[in-house]
Amino acid sequence: MKLVTFGHRRGAHVGALVDNRIVDLTRAGVANAMTDLIRMGRSGLASARKAVREGKNMAPLGKAKLLPPVTPSKILCCGINYKSHADENPNARMPEEPFFFAKMPTSLNGPDAEVAIPPMSKEVDYEVEFAVVIGKKLSRASEADVMPAVFGYTLLNDISARDVQFKDAQITLGKNFNGFAPIGPCIVTADELTEPGRVHLKTRLNGRTVQDGSTADWLFPLPRLLSFLSQVMTLEPGDVVTTGTPAGVGYFRKPQVFMKRGDVVEVEGDGIGVLRNRMI
Repeated sequence: MKLVTFGHRRGAHVGALVDNRIVDLTRAGVANAMTDLIRMGRSGLASARKAVREGKNMAPLGKAKLLPPVTPSKILCCGINYKSHADENPNARMPEEPFFFAKMPTSLNGPDAEVAIPPMSKEVDYEVEFAVVIGKKLSRASEADVMPAVFGYTLLNDISARDVQFKDAQITLGKNFNGFAPIGPCIVTADELTEPGRVHLKTRLNGRTVQDGSTADWLFPLPRLLSFLSQVMTLEPGDVVTTGTPAGVGYFRKPQVFMKRGDVVEVEGDGIGVLRNRMI
């Protein structure tokens, strides 16, 4: 299934995408929030599928305002996990272990939302990231145990203020301006997207393709990333973990390309869809 969170006159609702319509799972009594549905596990998905089969509580997709599909307690992003991205960065060293940084809750943003360029940056960059939504609590998990704990997959645009990020190694500040973590447009459940290591990814800036890669280029596969993280911190249902970005980011292009007011950036993943945002 493809699951979304969307705006409703009574607040945010959970839905399932069926063609160009949304089955309102909140009105169907399945779950009030995506994290609730995730915590319900198999029983929640079974109830959601039953609501989809019944075909009630439908709404046109075009009239719905999509929100971030999940509100995670943690957003953890993997850096330098694509061979192509490591190759394009002249200062990159091939990591011996996965490298992570955090996006804060205030950076969360949704599909078709506006992203404000901060006054203190002139080098705002894009990064398409294939992202994992955690379904079950993971702590000190082995690589063999992590994949059954994955609820599904989505996209994240790891927007970065490069001039802030690279000044005095301020990666946390450069990655965490308000709205710098658009997520969406949906969560594809793990039973539907069965080969996360073979997903084609693209970024388009004003219609021009600037990133074109595949998760097949990962340095560290998904079980390694999630197991490694779980040795350090407990991953909770609804947490989002990203897996790095392929080559083509604006900072390393020649000449460099940065986003400006009025630009439209789209990140796309096969089987997931397009996450679109406008810079203001």
